[in-house]
Amino acid sequence: MSSQKDAVVAEVLLAIPTFRTSVDVASNLLSKDQLENIKANIMNGIINGNIDYSKDKNNHNEVRSYARSMTANHIKKAKELNGNNAYLPSSTRIPSNKVQAVASLRDIDTEILSDDLKEYIKSLK
Repeated sequence: MSSQKDAVVAEVLLAIPTFRTSVDVASNLLSKDQLENIKANIMNGIINGNIDYSKDKNNHNEVRSYARSMTANHIKKAKELNGNNAYLPSSTRIPSNKVQAVASLRDIDTEILSDDLKEYIKSLK
C-alpha cells in the first residue's frame, strides 16, 4: 500500500515522464486534463485499497472529495513536486500588485514633495 504523497508523486511522474522531482514545479507543468486524471487515479487507488486511507473507502463521494483536495495539497506542498521549495500560504505572500507598488516607490522624485511626505516615503522604502 502506498502513502498518499508517494501515490501523488508517482501519478505526476506517469503524467509527465520527463518530470524532475525536487527540481520541476508540477503545478506549472500539468495541464488541467492531466491534473483531473491524477485526481481520478488517486481516488481509484484509495477505493481499490492501494493508497492509505483511514475512513470508509466505500463512501465514494467522500473519497472523491478527499482525493481531489489531498492531491492538490501534495502538488502545492510536497518538495518533490514544487521544485524543492518550502510552501508559503498565499496569506504570507505579497500580492503582485503590491510588489509593483513598492517597486514604484523607489522611482518617486521626492524633491517635489513636502518634508512630511518625503519622510513618509523614506520610511516605506
